[in-house]
Amino acid sequence: MVRWASGLLLTPLEDVLMPNIRFQSFEDGELADIWYALGGAAVRHPDHFKPLMDLAATELLERRGAGLNPWLEERFRPFRLSDSREDAAIS
Repeated sequence: MVRWASGLLLTPLEDVLMPNIRFQSFEDGELADIWYALGGAAVRHPDHFKPLMDLAATELLERRGAGLNPWLEERFRPFRLSDSREDAAIS
């Protein structure tokens, strides 16, 4: 039986962590953009979009490690203020 842990595939015999193959053709920046876009959709439709958003976040964390949060902060800083205004207007 195959099981999942934090979005990573664990093989039954070895319990070896394997990257999620769905994301292997994406560069880090592209995957981060997908994760960011899914975040807005996951707030509105969590049952549908949150699992994929979590898988993308797990893959980014595996790739970037401890440097992920500062990298994401720098990458998305220009969008945060305008996104906050849009979210407030919708609410």
